[in-house]
Parts: sequence; structure tokens; C-alpha cells
Amino acid sequence: MTTTETRTAEHREGTLVLVLGFLAFIALGIVVPIFVLTSPDSGRSSAWAVTFGVLFVAAIRLAVLIARGERRMFEFIFWLFAYVFFGLAPTVQLRADAMATTTAGLDPQLDMVTAATGVLGIASFAVGFALAHRRKVAFAASTERLGISRGRLGILTLVALAASAYYVASLGVGVLFSSRAEFSLVENARWPDPTTNAMIGAVSSFPILIAAHGWWHFARGATGKGPRWIAWITTLVAMFITNPISSARYHFGVVWGSFLGPLGAFRTRVRTSVMMLGIVFGLLFLFPIADMFRRLNVVNNERTGFLAEYEGNGDYDAFGQLSNAILYDATMPFRFARQFLGILFFWVPRSIWRDKPTGSGVLLAEFREYGFTNLSAPIWAELLLSFGFIGVVVGSLVLAYFLGRLDVRFREGNPSPIVEIAGAVFPFYLLILLRGSWLQATGILVMLIGSLLFISVRERAPAPSG
Repeated sequence: MTTTETRTAEHREGTLVLVLGFLAFIALGIVVPIFVLTSPDSGRSSAWAVTFGVLFVAAIRLAVLIARGERRMFEFIFWLFAYVFFGLAPTVQLRADAMATTTAGLDPQLDMVTAATGVLGIASFAVGFALAHRRKVAFAASTERLGISRGRLGILTLVALAASAYYVASLGVGVLFSSRAEFSLVENARWPDPTTNAMIGAVSSFPILIAAHGWWHFARGATGKGPRWIAWITTLVAMFITNPISSARYHFGVVWGSFLGPLGAFRTRVRTSVMMLGIVFGLLFLFPIADMFRRLNVVNNERTGFLAEYEGNGDYDAFGQLSNAILYDATMPFRFARQFLGILFFWVPRSIWRDKPTGSGVLLAEFREYGFTNLSAPIWAELLLSFGFIGVVVGSLVLAYFLGRLDVRFREGNPSPIVEIAGAVFPFYLLILLRGSWLQATGILVMLIGSLLFISVRERAPAPSG
């Protein structure tokens, strides 16, 4: 291709991603806000104006990211979380006075403080991302990089397949394709202890995911069909275990979404923009549909419209749980980093650590005396409970800076195989970490990181072309 043809292709690509970004802004920043503003206002509080501002700012930032077509997936997922969970959902709930039914009894006088705390955390994240991308990265020429050990990958694959087989045999194939409610009943009856239950689920579902990604790496450069066959088998097993019917929707999103990278979804600017638009569409429209068959023998079709999806829906309890965290911080004795220590030492049995903290979602539910305790605890609730309001600012800024640097690393500098896998999997898992609670999410995160570290090996970097 000549220089002129290359420039023409780049110009067309640039124009197309700008159009996609503009369409994203029209949908997220104009059409959705019009729907919200034309809905009746109950007069519960004026905090909805703040969350509406979050919705609009997040819509602008999402549109800009889509218009750039750059692979900034951590930053993109964060702003998508901000748009839905601290913009759209709370604005609809506050205007309709229909807060999540799982967080009953929220004090309207705390609405403004809660909204302001959310803005504080979001602003700190924005600063962290900006600092991460302003600093230029100097990728030093190195003769080594993190590659994949084929022998260790084989061991991980055998262990992961055995764990998956044990999991399916213990529950039954039919249960994997029943409702989410029935699946949970059978799973809890088989492993009543929550920690054991969570660890077995993590071991059976996520090492096989890392194994599949490892084999796809070898399949791309292999001359024989062996690696490709193993890659397909491990991929299908991962998708079979974590399927859209019985699996938690966030876990399903991590597993299935992670394969977008190996399929080349982010190979060009246009593809990246299209994928970002698809992810937005999936969270706004497909995510609610996946809720329809979660109950035993009941189709959940209570939602009658787009905005009605958010009214009283416990899936969007982040604002309510942050409000509960603020109330807890104001009325209960402050115990510095206690919740954080519970996360770090999640693996310690309660028989040894009798005063071991529960997950923050459970802590807040028990504090408010809710009957249902399987609730989220968004990142700013976690930071507030462990480190106070200063922790919300500092923790958000530091985490955003770290994630922003990862975005740069995944996008530039000829990433190694291990970095490529991490860049495919962890951005999708970020949504789980942002929503919380961290104690429930830590086991899977450790399993993913541990599997990556196990198969990694230092290898000689390929010589630069030319």
C-alpha cells in the first residue's frame, strides 16, 4: 500500500470512529437524559441533579473514548460503571422515589451527601487517569519478557479440567442450564460454607479460562492442529461452566467478554469503537434481559420500560449501599483498615480468625438489619469503611493511576503473551471490583492472577523488525 493510500485509509478510519463517538453521545448524552428528565419527579430530594450531572459527564467521556478508538479498556469500563451505577440508575431511582428494594429505608437527608461522595470518588478517578496518560512511557529495550511455559500451561490445563469435571459431576449437567435461583440452591446445598462454595466455584471456572487464552497464544503460531484443538476444547469448557443461563451475569461477562481480544476485536480503531459501543449496549439492554429467567419457574418480566428497569431494582444498589456506608461511618466506631485486612487475609479460616470481617455488603446489610445480605459494596463504600473520606480520594486516585498505566502498557510497547492475556481478562473483571464487595470478589481475582503467574516464564524478547 502506498503512502497516499495509507493516509486515505487512516483518514477514513478516523472519520468513522468520530461518527461512532458522535452517535454514542447522541444516545447516551441526549436521548437517555431526555427520557430521564421527562419522567415524573417525586420530590424526594434534589440529589438527582448531581447524579444527572454524573450521567452527562460520563456520557461525554464515553463518547470521547469511543471517538478515539484507543484500547483504554480500564478507563472505558470505569466510566461505563459511573454512567450506569452512579448516573443513570440513581437519577431514575431518586426522581421516582423508587430506591433499590434491597436497600430499604434510605434516609433522603443523606442523598446529597451520597451523591457528593460519588462525585468526589469519580473526580479522583478522572484525575488519576489523566495523570497516568499524561506521563510518557519509555519502554526500555529488553532482551526478556514474560512468556508462557507450555509445560506449566499443560499442568494448569489438566488441573483446571479436573476441577471443572468435579464441579459438573457434583452439581449435575442439568443444573448448569437451570435458572440462576435453582443453581444457587443446589450449589449451596452441596457446599454450605460460603467460603468453600466461592473457592470451589472460582477454581472450577477461572483457571480453565486462563488455560484457554494460553492455548490460543500457541495456536496462533503453531503449524500443527494440536494447540488449536486444545484451545477450542478449553474455551468451550470455560463457556460451558460459565454460561449465560445459570452463571452470575458479571462472571459470564468476564469469561465471554475476555475472548473479544483474541478474536481481534481491538485490532483496529474502528473495531475498538464498535466493541465499546457493543459493551455499552450489552450493559444497558442485554444485561436486564439476562435477568428474566433467574427465578425458579418464573419469568421475571416486571420491568415495563427502559427507565422502569432501574426503579427499585436491587441490581443497581450501589448508590443505596454508599448511603448506608456513610451512615455506618457516622454512627459506628471507626476501625481503621479492618475491612481491608479482611480482604487481604480472605484465605484465613474463621475457625482461626473468629473475628474475621464479613464482606462489606454483608456488613452494611446486617447494620441496617436487612433480611437479604447478598448486596454489593461499591468501591467508594469499601474505601470509606476502611480509610474514611480521605481514603475515598487517595484510594481512587492511586487505583485510577495504576489502571491508566496498565491501559498504556496493554496498548503500547509490544506486550508480552502474559500481558496480552491480562489485558483481555482483567478490564472486564474491573466492573465486579467497582461494584463490590471486594471480599467476595477477591477469591476469583487471586485465582486469575495465580494462574497467570503459574504459567509465566521469562523468555527472550523477539528482535525488532527492520
